[in-house]
Amino acid sequence: MASETIKEKFVELQKSKQISQNSRPKIQRVLKSLRNRKNFEKHYSPKCVSIGPIHHQNTNLILDLHKKIADNIDELKGHFDDDVLASTRWSLAGFRSLEEKLSWMLFVDGCSLLYILEKADLNKPWHMNIRVDQLVLVMMDVLLLENQLPYQVLKLLWTDEDESGLIESMMNFVDGHHWATPDESQSKTPFHLLDRRRNIILITSTTKIKNNKAYKEKWSKKRSDEKLKMIYSNIKDLKALGIRLKSSKRRRPRDIDFSEGWFTAELTLPEIVVDNISAATFLNLIAYEMCPDFDNDYGICSFVSFMDSLIDHPEDVKEMRSKGISLNSLGSDEEVVELFNIISTDLVPNTETYFEVKDKMLDHYYKYRTWIVRGYYTYFRIAAFIALALTFIRTVFTIYPAFKKDG
Repeated sequence: MASETIKEKFVELQKSKQISQNSRPKIQRVLKSLRNRKNFEKHYSPKCVSIGPIHHQNTNLILDLHKKIADNIDELKGHFDDDVLASTRWSLAGFRSLEEKLSWMLFVDGCSLLYILEKADLNKPWHMNIRVDQLVLVMMDVLLLENQLPYQVLKLLWTDEDESGLIESMMNFVDGHHWATPDESQSKTPFHLLDRRRNIILITSTTKIKNNKAYKEKWSKKRSDEKLKMIYSNIKDLKALGIRLKSSKRRRPRDIDFSEGWFTAELTLPEIVVDNISAATFLNLIAYEMCPDFDNDYGICSFVSFMDSLIDHPEDVKEMRSKGISLNSLGSDEEVVELFNIISTDLVPNTETYFEVKDKMLDHYYKYRTWIVRGYYTYFRIAAFIALALTFIRTVFTIYPAFKKDG
């Protein structure tokens, strides 16, 4: 048994070497290191709808929601991880082969997903003949990492050769989940629905991309051997450094900025809607970014890590609420603190993602500290001189009263 385990580990090592920089992330299970954490599994498992082969055998779900698919089944198999296909092969009851079972599964689930994309509307749940609370669960389930279908399946089932309608349906569906407004200029074909959601959340304006690139070149020359140091631990510390919070009025994690004025400095943060689906949202996006075959910049991991560095106490959340940054639908500020403690567990962010903001904050810290030192020595000397002068004057008036008349 032990030798088999070792063989499996060597197979995994060989697979990791074969990953191309432009490889397509396959649909796979959440890493065991993430799923096996205490009380975390519930955030990765569907509650209402099973889409795709991973949870196909789950009969405890509330809802159970071909030719084109069958003709392209060999290519479609390449979108799934080997262990997913292996588990699908375990039970071929009613099917002659893995290919036949998989093609039927993708056909039924693909049609179901297209139906959900077109009909799901929290304002009109009757379009799907279910209650609004069930619809919320359905909309959550189709965005779980283990519930994804390859975009190509949806493309094959789409009735129109023009894919623009399909892309629009996906964007409209994702747009209803409290994040960035879809950018019509996005032309990149998604791998699946969760990938589309991530791309929309991590939209970056062209101007900001250019500014980041220019600053990165400048920064690399300025501080080639210097590492950024953490000079704060929460929002309370920022206030002590003379830094105020400001809302970007948009819900884009890339919209984090830092600016200085004559007397104050501002840290601009995006709006964040915190509700009962936030944990599942972030944890599945994080799990997606941590897939071994997904070459990415860890944008979600970096954002969560940055926000977690700012939020330590309920007072930090209260300050964010007062500035219109945290739109809290949970019961209390304490729950928001707990949420970020949960979703930031074991994160490895991209250290370059917010390097411009962190570098500016570090410069401000050194300037602020210099002002305090200068102010201390300058004004302490003035205060000491004034105190000495007042003492002298008081002594003089004590010896020679100002209004004493000669007798």
